[in-house]
Amino acid sequence: MITIGEMQISGMLTMAMLSAMLALCVPMRSIHRNSFAMARKMMAAGTGLIALQFLLQYKLGFRQMGVTQAVLLNLLLFTPASLLCSMAILYVQRQGRVSLKEWFVGGAACCLTILILLITVLTDGVPITQESSALRMAEYVGAVLYVLMQSYIFVKQYKAYKHLELAIDEYFDRERRDLFGWMGWSMRTMAVLAFFVPVVIFLESTPLVMFSIVYFVCISYSTISLYRYGVSEDAVRVEEAEDKPDTNYKYAVKESRMANSQQPDQGDSQVEKAVERWKENRKYKEHNLTLGVVARQMGMPRKQLQEWLRQSEYKNLAGLVTLLRIEEAKGVLKEHSDWSVESVADYCGFSSREYFHRAFRHLTGMTPAKYQQIAYETKT
Repeated sequence: MITIGEMQISGMLTMAMLSAMLALCVPMRSIHRNSFAMARKMMAAGTGLIALQFLLQYKLGFRQMGVTQAVLLNLLLFTPASLLCSMAILYVQRQGRVSLKEWFVGGAACCLTILILLITVLTDGVPITQESSALRMAEYVGAVLYVLMQSYIFVKQYKAYKHLELAIDEYFDRERRDLFGWMGWSMRTMAVLAFFVPVVIFLESTPLVMFSIVYFVCISYSTISLYRYGVSEDAVRVEEAEDKPDTNYKYAVKESRMANSQQPDQGDSQVEKAVERWKENRKYKEHNLTLGVVARQMGMPRKQLQEWLRQSEYKNLAGLVTLLRIEEAKGVLKEHSDWSVESVADYCGFSSREYFHRAFRHLTGMTPAKYQQIAYETKT
């Protein structure tokens, strides 16, 4: 079984390597993305603080002295580290649009935790190497503040994640959560960890070691995923879908809906005619469509098409294109029993066999192969 000392050394080395990767190994092209540049610095600082915490725990032997001293060091360094790592993810989600209020709320909880602990240590009168009931109470308060801080940031991350989902669905011709799916996993696991950390840090031996391993895996995944996202083209595609709105992030969706409600019915009828012509020309069969491409094909502003789709039964571009492609696929499956599912998917415009299979089953209640088999048996 891994000992506490071995766990501390492993944690220190793991976090130090992650911090170094973010600080030193980022390709030059990522430097021009300001939001990612700031996010990687915050994540590097966060993982660096965690590495420092494990180093100090190992050198000072606080875990061997008792739980109180070890928890003190955990909260003093884990709290700002968690704040930096969580805000780094939010920074990437928002493309840097993080308000001073959000920084203030998170930072206030972090600073208050550190302040309470330090004041208690200085005024308690009990040597740091001995158990202290006052320090234990201060640590309980710090643990609660830690949970409140992480809960606040998680709410902000969740809202930003849902905003990205909406933007992606409205812009691309299919679900593209593969572009930023790591964010959802990271923010949820970090939120769960936030509720366990204040409990586990008061434990010793095996439960602490097991939790630490899980913690290493989660932080490593989030860090490496943020790095890969920042240096890949996924970030560019997400930014393209969001179209860099010039309104305040908080009110962008609300203002968009207000503007939509003021559009005249005549404009809607013109859009409907353009959409019908586009359907008749079967433009939906083209691969990798985006809202901008479809708007140009229809001869209208992208924003006008986007607002019409929001009010329609389709809700977004992915809904429109997927429905049309599935209807096309049903006809092809009936007429060509010798075609493979992959060939049908490609012919109808699906660039992913998996998405075609999932969408077809969702809309028809059966798989494409089953639908093809039934159609063939009915025909014969």
